[in-house]
Amino acid sequence: MTIYDIAKMAGVSITTVSRVINNSGYVNKDTKNRVLEVIKKSNYTPSKTAQVLSAGSTFRLIGIVCYNIEDLYYAKAVAVLERELRKYGYDIILSCTGESLKVRQNSVNMLISKNVDAIIFIGSVFVGATEDAILNAAKRLPVFIINAVIEGKNIFCAFCDEQEALKHCVIKAYNKGRKDILFMYDLDTYGSQKKLEGYKTGILQCGKKINEEYIIKCSPGVEAASNAFLNAYKNTPIDTVICSNDVTAAGVINAANKNKIPIPQKVAVIGYNNSMIATSIYPAMTSLENNVEKLSVFTAENINRYFNGEKAIKKYCIDFELIIRETFL
Repeated sequence: MTIYDIAKMAGVSITTVSRVINNSGYVNKDTKNRVLEVIKKSNYTPSKTAQVLSAGSTFRLIGIVCYNIEDLYYAKAVAVLERELRKYGYDIILSCTGESLKVRQNSVNMLISKNVDAIIFIGSVFVGATEDAILNAAKRLPVFIINAVIEGKNIFCAFCDEQEALKHCVIKAYNKGRKDILFMYDLDTYGSQKKLEGYKTGILQCGKKINEEYIIKCSPGVEAASNAFLNAYKNTPIDTVICSNDVTAAGVINAANKNKIPIPQKVAVIGYNNSMIATSIYPAMTSLENNVEKLSVFTAENINRYFNGEKAIKKYCIDFELIIRETFL
């Protein structure tokens, strides 16, 4: 619920609602009571936007919720969002939650208590168990989500179709003559499940059957990925490994290098996110570019569009690209 919704429900202008909230300027008694009644029924808490409108200020405060700022994907998204939002005159508050559902809900509550004007959730990790927190937040202020889709009023999503992206990788590998394709992932998130669905769809479209031995979940981190790959490689014919992120792919490459498994001659490796890891490891990693920078730029633009009274875009799907390097030729 936002000041714009209050104004619409009360049948008055945004300025009138702002005057009532701030007790500033003249509003006739009947109109004031009507606005106050709508506010009461809606359990509306004024944000900074509402509080400063009457003063003519353009101040905006945006809350950002991410999983782990140490992760290159989230770090890049936060950096781009901060840069782009600053261009429009917005400030940010960042909250990193980790895996705890309690911390995630507390982070949302904290941002609302700080009177942020909107909240951005970065990554598919917040879809699923955290959805109630997002839906509840959207009742009070606009919510913007990067790289996931949640349907709901006052929710705006920008994403890459991860299912389609993984399917593309599988088919690309199969058309190169690679038949024993392993998929590795490290977290049970909405995004990982979409990627897994894409892997399975691609395998089926290549005329092969789904073999669970070619689907491996490992713990996060390079070492865990290395161990998981080697265990699989000893027992299963593998000529391609497609990973849910570049860190996992780096673990596979390290394991192959240490055990003198030629890449890509014997095993091709495809990462996901096209992070700086892809060009920092040897051999240089082929990786799926899901355009997190473009998604972040778009989200900042969409927020500005919303607060300028324009129609914000509810769903925006961006293209992906497989960046071919030395691990997949």
